Formats: sequence, structure tokens, C-alpha cells
Amino acid sequence: MLGLRPGDDPANVSRGVSATRLRSASYPVSLALVRLRAAPGRALLVALGIAAGAAMLALAAGGSAAVRDRAVAEELGRIGPSEASLQVVWSGVPAQAAVPVGTLDADARRALTSVVHGRPFGVSLFRQASFGGAFVNLGGVDGLARWIRLRSGRLPRACTPRLCELVLVDGAGAVPHLPYLRVVGRGTLARDAPLRAYFGARGAARRPPLLLAEGALALGRVPLPDADLIARTYGWVLPIAPGSVHDWEIPSLAHRVDVANVRLGAVDPVFSVAAPLDALASVHAKARVAGQRLLLVGGDVAVLLLAFAVLAAARLRRDVGNARRRLTWAGARWSQLATFTAVEASVVAVAAVCAGWAAGTGFAALLARSLGAEAGPVLAHSVLSGRGAVLAAGLAVGAAVVVVASLRAELASFGTRTLTTADIAAIGAVGAVLLAVARGDTSADAVGGGTGVFLLLLPPLVVFAAAVAFARLLAPGLRALGRARGPLPLRLAAVSLARRGGTALVASAFLVVSVGVALFAVTYRATLERGQRDQAAFAVPADYVLSEDLERLVTVQQIAPDRFAGLGDSVSAVRASGDLRGRGVTVLGLPERSLPELRGWRDAPKPDLLRALGPSARLRGFDPRSRRLALPVTVSGGPVTLVLDVLKPRGDFAVVPLGTAANGTRVLHARVPAGGRVVAIGLSLPTIAAFLAGHRESGTTLSVSNASRGMLKLGAPFSHWIGTGGVSVTDGEIHYVVNRAAVSLLRPRQPTDGVPVPVLATPSLAALGDVLSLTVNDAPLTVEVVGTTRYVPSISGDAIVADRDRVATAVNAARPGALVPNEVWVLHEGPQAAALLQRDPLDRLAVTSHAARLHELRADPLARGTLALLSVTALAALVLALVGLLLTVVTDLRDESGELFDLRAQGVSTRELRRYLRVRSSLVAIAGVAGGVATGAILVTLVSSVVAVTAGATTPLPPLVVSLDWPLLALGCAAFAVVAVAIVNGATSRRPA
Repeated sequence: MLGLRPGDDPANVSRGVSATRLRSASYPVSLALVRLRAAPGRALLVALGIAAGAAMLALAAGGSAAVRDRAVAEELGRIGPSEASLQVVWSGVPAQAAVPVGTLDADARRALTSVVHGRPFGVSLFRQASFGGAFVNLGGVDGLARWIRLRSGRLPRACTPRLCELVLVDGAGAVPHLPYLRVVGRGTLARDAPLRAYFGARGAARRPPLLLAEGALALGRVPLPDADLIARTYGWVLPIAPGSVHDWEIPSLAHRVDVANVRLGAVDPVFSVAAPLDALASVHAKARVAGQRLLLVGGDVAVLLLAFAVLAAARLRRDVGNARRRLTWAGARWSQLATFTAVEASVVAVAAVCAGWAAGTGFAALLARSLGAEAGPVLAHSVLSGRGAVLAAGLAVGAAVVVVASLRAELASFGTRTLTTADIAAIGAVGAVLLAVARGDTSADAVGGGTGVFLLLLPPLVVFAAAVAFARLLAPGLRALGRARGPLPLRLAAVSLARRGGTALVASAFLVVSVGVALFAVTYRATLERGQRDQAAFAVPADYVLSEDLERLVTVQQIAPDRFAGLGDSVSAVRASGDLRGRGVTVLGLPERSLPELRGWRDAPKPDLLRALGPSARLRGFDPRSRRLALPVTVSGGPVTLVLDVLKPRGDFAVVPLGTAANGTRVLHARVPAGGRVVAIGLSLPTIAAFLAGHRESGTTLSVSNASRGMLKLGAPFSHWIGTGGVSVTDGEIHYVVNRAAVSLLRPRQPTDGVPVPVLATPSLAALGDVLSLTVNDAPLTVEVVGTTRYVPSISGDAIVADRDRVATAVNAARPGALVPNEVWVLHEGPQAAALLQRDPLDRLAVTSHAARLHELRADPLARGTLALLSVTALAALVLALVGLLLTVVTDLRDESGELFDLRAQGVSTRELRRYLRVRSSLVAIAGVAGGVATGAILVTLVSSVVAVTAGATTPLPPLVVSLDWPLLALGCAAFAVVAVAIVNGATSRRPA
């Protein structure tokens, strides 16, 4: 209709445009479509940049959803079914129930599966009662084998009306003697069993026996006396398994629980529903923050691809400008010119976004599968959701606006002193970054809050400001280079670039962005990987750290020392909480010789500083020749009770009572543990006197004298000991004043008496003074700070490090038994260490492994997603940098064909022209790479030190340290240089002009 055919040359179409055609509102649209169809290569590079941006954005959105979903699954697996289970409970007497038990069972199971998909299991517990002459707890569990750990016997079979087999779980006492109830095994509840609400904590040996049958309703088949009249509790439990609840389902979970609760209440008001909503909300919050922090890494990708679109669009300015000029000569109105430009840009943007979004969706699916998440649900709730469609549409509109702005912008002003819109925007970006840093809005905890959006925009703002600043500095630099002395091709190339202004500066600015983003991605990846190693070394400074299991309550002293020998090079350590005027301090004691071998030091102490912590000082005392100790005691004065504080060979203490001594002479007897050393004799008010005094004080307002005074004599070597807490020794006579308010001791002189314990301290403690007085487990401890260390391995917060024996001697001298070795550190594991830790008795201890911690950090879904995105970002940045360089050289040859012809006509040889073009391209590349290196360094420093986000989305401890992967950087630089030289030489090899 308009006379436009696919075969027409779009460059010549507007030359024969009639006034009638221009009156048609659809003519500019048709002209733009014909131009694109006839010569698609014009906009191919612009479309490439936009498509790559859409693909990366889709990958970031889909990857963020996959990371969140996988983080939820792993957190559910970590907390286990004991903390993550839905439960329905019914309690009462079956004979009084509104509906039969079978109906209760069906309705409860249906309600649970309406909340979360899965297979619920039932639990029943009869009220404590006597059966067959025994007072017991009877219960049943569906799938009992999953939740029981057998110690002896076997698991029970399903109950029948004639026989119901049982397993004894905890408790003590007689079991029923009935023909239809038989105990066939003994065991304990599994650690992760979600049954604590029904059966209590494990290991309760003083309660009545707990007998469990296979099946929640099994006991209802047994002819128990008055079974329907026995009150009981029925429970239905649905463990929330990893993967059964997706991250996006958690916000609606509370509503589904409420609906289930209402429905069950209509069946029987006794029903109640419990769900771990707080735990799931916490999991969801952590996952949401993790996903948002993944976008932090992708923020710089957006500005990179935006810069490429600007560069490519700027190279089309001449072609589009010629078409607009011809339309203007033909009488086209302003609105038609704007429509022509907008339609051409919009078609390119929409087509590129669709293609890129589809490619990014495929990459996101691969990333989800690599993380172990379900790709279908992840994509359906991210890139393929309604929000994803809105994001893609917004990207298409934004890309079209950017292209139009790039086509119409006056780029030549970048080479002058004129203030452009880009300059104003760059100044605003710098101001925003400085303001946010000053206010603290760029902390790692800001993500997920109101300032989290700015944190995600931090890398793009920095890159944009750096690119504009570089463009402003490059123009005067080129002019200065052109006026300086030097080779003619170099000066000519500099003058030419300075004269061209905007287009050359845009090319260099794009290289600044691309190289800066690539350097940031590579360096930040190396920094995060080092951060993982540092975190693992800090958390577990040795190969293994063994300590008391708080559920089993087995200390390291209860394990024979030879059991630890097979683990490798191991040492015992003391760890305790101290108090410094209301300020919490962690005390860590290790042998001085082992401190240099620990991992996790950020600033490792120097050897002379470590030597200052010694020499080691062991607790002195009296070693009895026999386990039976007979001690003659002569007392003059009030009665006094004596006890022996004995240090046992394994490092723990025993309190051995001697008895109460009154006026006169008598012999007190005690049995000392084998190999024990008497390190102190405790003196105290007799028990009855202390009790009566306390009772009278509590019942009256009278002041009660609760002290006993006197003098006693003991044989050697105790007559040469010293006294504390109201005890003094003069010429072998021991004078005492004992009461309930003080710890009174008779003990030998210790090497730590009157001498502060030398320690390493964190800087905040060292700033309080050189000598500090602490309280450790109610015992006084005076320390002298001889050195500082910013971070003590395995300790978060204020800490001091001392020689183990010296600090233990100082504390135990004041209060025997206050500080004992409570950990074993395996510095260098032996070949059988892993196997031995799985066997009795070492499996009774809590074990943390350095290798396991490092694996946990590396396997974290956010860490894997972040590092993968950084790798893709670095590769995409380098590829686009090379494509941008190629585009710059090719369009320069096309746009400056006239200038090159003039030089050729003036006698410049082809070789010299090629050299000139190559020097000019090299100037652009070198300047852009130099600016990119500076930009990348700024990005890495800012993100690593200010944002402080680890690969696993946690606040790093110790903080991140910028790490350069020199081999990879060298290889990347060499490859980039080789390919860049090949591109420039190949593009200029044909005859110029």
C-alpha cells in the first residue's frame, strides 16, 4: 500500500517519498520495519547486547529463586524432623469421643496433607497406669523402626488381638507380666525423632518404663482392662522433609494451618494443630536474604550489558541520522521522525529481550539442577511467573529507551567542557555511594531491609561513575599526548581520537566497564573462595575438635587418654567464659608449643611473643604414697570441716571429704583416687551449723554469727602451705576463720602466685590496660597483656589466649576444679582418625571437623550460585569487550573512509595508514583496559570491605581479604591481549580507504 517492498534498499527508500505517503501515520512504522528486514545486520550488535542482558537477568532471577529454594531445603535438613514437623493432637477418653478413633485418624491425616504434601505417621500414649502389676507408660508409633535405635533384642512385630510385642524405651522399673504383652527389645529414641512432646527427653532413667508398640492404634486391638476408659493422647506427625515445602510456599503456610485447624475443630473441638511457623519464617527470611545477595553479584552485569548497548547504538548514529535527514528533506514531521526511531529501537529491544529471556531461562534451569532444586517449580515462580513477565517487559522498554537516547545523544560534548546529563548522573551516583557508606547503609545486614535495594545497585553505580569520570579525563589526556613529542603515528592517532570526541570516548568507556567488571568478577570470586578457606580455618583451627556432647553429657576426661592417641597429634585445651566488669571474655588455653600450628590466625603471633606466654606452670601438690590417707589433726577452737581437693591424672578434680574436726586431736581418713595429687585442703563451716545459721537468718531479722574460729595443726608437708580466704599459717600453726561467704583453702605455693598470667588479647581488651582482673567460673584471674591479635581462632568477640597449664594453675589455685581441660584438638590427624571417631567411646563426644566445615561452606547453595554467576560474568565481560573492540575498529573504518582517502591522496602509504589505525585502536584499548583495572580494583575493595558479604551470605569472620588469583589473571590478560591484537590486525588488514 505504501510502496515498500522487502527488496527495496532502505537507505534509498526515503529519497522518493512523496508528501502523500508522509501524511500516513503508519509510514514511519513501515519504513522502520523494512529497514530492519532488509538489513538486519545494522542492529544485530545492539540486539546482541540487549539479549545478553536479558539472559543474564533471567539467569539471576531464576538462580536467585533456585538458591532460595535450595537454602530452605538444606535448612530443613539441618534442623531435622524434631524441629520441623506438623502435628495434630487429640487427648481424651475414647468412650467419650465425639467420633470413632478411626474417623479421628482419617481426618487428622487429611488435614496434615492439605498443609504439606507427605506421609504422616501416628503416635499414641496411654496415661501412666498399672498393667500386669507394673506401673508403666504404654504407647505406639507407626513405623517404629525409623525412630528407634536398638540396643538389644529386636523390633516388635505388628500387634494382634492375642499378642502385642513391645520395645522398652528409657525409664526403669518392672514391666507388665501379661500373656498378651511381651517386651522383645530395648532401645532409645533417635536423636532426630519428633516425639519429645509425647515421650519426653531421652535418657530419663528415673521415670516409669516406656513401652512402645508398632502402630499408633495397635494397643486398641489388645484386650487391656477397661481400655476404652483409659485416657490417652493420639498424635499425628508429618515431618517437613527437605523439598516438601518450597520457599515461595512458606508465606501461605500459616493460612493453610489455620484452615486445617478450623476444619478439625468442626470434627471434634479437642483437636489442636501445631506447626513450626517461627522456624519456617526464619528459614524463609534467611533464604530471601540469600537470594537477594545473589543479585548483588549480578548488579554489575546489568551495567556492563547496558554499556554495550550504548556502544553499539552509538555506532548506528550515522546510519540512523542519514535516514532521518532524508525524511526531514522530504517534509517529515517531528512526530514521524520520533516514531521511526522509536519503532526501530523497540522492535530490536523486544526481539532481543525475548530471545535473551528464553536463553536465560534455559541457563537458570541448568543452574537449578546443579544446585539440586526442582527446575520446573523454580522457573514457574521466577522467570516464567507474572512478576518475571513484568520484569522482561520492563527490560524491553528500558532497553528501547536506552537505544533511542544513545542514537539521539550529543556524544561530541564528552570531549568538551560542556556539562552533560551523564556528568550530572555520575556526580549523583558518587554522592549516593558516599552518603550510603557514611550512613552505614552498605553493610551486609542491610540486604533484605529498606536499604537492601541500594546495596544491590552499589556495583552499577560505581561502574557508571568510573566510566563517566574516565571519559572526562581521557579527552584532555589525548590532546596532551597529541601536543607532546613522539612518533608521528602516535601523535596523529591521539589528535584524531581527541577530535572525534564522543564516539571514541564511548568506546574507551565501554572497555572500562567491561574490563572492570571482568576483573571484579575474577578477583571477587578468588576473594570469596579464600574467605571460605579462612572461615573454615577460623571455625575449626585443627583437623578435629572434640568436646562434650551436651545431650550425652560425656566429658573428655571420661575417655581414656590412649583413645585419643590413635587420632594423631592431639592436645587438650581449656575453654571458659570469663567476666571483666560485666564484659564477657572467652578464655582459651593451649600448650604454647601448639599455638603456631593452629589454622585461622589472621595475624599469626610471632615466636618471641608466644615464648612470652610461658614457661608452663603445673599445679603443685602432695602425692600420697598410698590411696589411703590418714591425717592427724589437732584443733583448738571452733569445729571445722576438711575436704581434700585432688587433681586426678586425666586433668579433672575430685573432692574427697576428710570429716569434721573439733577440739582435740584425732586422725581423719580419706581414700584418694589412684594417681591423684592433693592440691588443696578446703576448710568450711560444718554442714549442720551452716544450715542452722542460714535457716535462722531466713526466718528472722537477727544477725547470726555463722563463723568458726580456731587453730589447727597438720603434719608435714601441709604445715608449709599457705592459706587463703580466712586461713593463715604462722610457724606451722594454721589459723582459720571460716564461714559461708568465702572459699577457705590451705594449699601449696604455686608458680603463678602474685604473678599475672601473660596472655594474648584482642585489641579491644588490650585498650583497657596492660593488667586485667577477670573472674573465670567464680575464680579470680589476673592477666598481663603481652601482645594482641585481632582474631582468636574459633572465638567470636573478646578473647584472651594463654598457655594452658599456666592459666589452669592460676585459676585452680584460687578455686580447685574451676578450670579443667574440656576439649581435645587433633592438630594433625592420623590415617585412622575418621574411623576411630565413629566408634565407641569417641562417638560419645561432639566432634567438629575442619574438612567437614570447609565442605559445608563450599556446598552452600548461595556460595555455589554466586561463584557460578561470577564465572559467567567474567567470561561474558571479556567476550563483550572483544566484540566492542571489533565493532569500534570496523565502524571507524566505515565512518572515516573520507578522512582516510584524504591521507592516501596526500601520499601516506597503505602501510602507514594501517599503522595509524592500529595505533589509534591500541590507544583506545590500552586506555580502556587501564581504566578498567582501576575500576575493578575500586569495586573489589568496596564490595569486600564495605559490603562484607561472604559466598554463603553471612557476615564473614574473619573479614574478607582481597585475594588475587595471579595465574588466572595472567592467563586471562594474555588471552585477551592475543585475541585483541588479532582482531585489530584482522580488521585493518584490508586496504584502508
